[in-house]
Amino acid sequence: MRLGFLVSKVKIDKELQNLIRKQDKKAQLLLYKDCFPILMNVAFRYKKNKEEAASLVNEAFLKILENFDKYALEKPFIPWIKRICINTAIDDFRKNSSYFQVMDLQDTSVYENQILETSSFESSLDLEKMHTLLQQLLPNASRIVFLLYVVEGFSHEEIAQQLNISTETSKWHVKTARKILQEHKEKFLD
Repeated sequence: MRLGFLVSKVKIDKELQNLIRKQDKKAQLLLYKDCFPILMNVAFRYKKNKEEAASLVNEAFLKILENFDKYALEKPFIPWIKRICINTAIDDFRKNSSYFQVMDLQDTSVYENQILETSSFESSLDLEKMHTLLQQLLPNASRIVFLLYVVEGFSHEEIAQQLNISTETSKWHVKTARKILQEHKEKFLD
């Protein structure tokens, strides 16, 4: 069996796909080892420490294995597993979130203009530094919404639907996160 060659750079071929569908433990372990750094990179954005991120990765990997029969070989594998990990983080947040702050906005036009402005500071952030600052300064809900919007590219409507909140609440969380980042931008410039 040449499994070592099948999994390199997380490229899935027909033989590996069949082995995983047959729940071959050796194939699953090799896939896990190749996927772990990719999934950890995603999970670490949503969790406070490496242990929580690793736990999220394990949960996401179980979902990958459970849904492996739905994966089509002609589609890119890495975006598929990243999406599963992001959805796992969203599910985990919903499950462990005690509440979401709901905003009642009077004048949304002024509010939307502030939200839609792109900050040059924000686009120049080093992801590692941003992660550290986000973990230290932002409430969990604002951090999750900010990451989904800025890093993952979800729209406010998608975030609202995924997290069971209003679009306005999603916008408020992003605005709050941006404001806090602007107030502490000197920490990034060191």
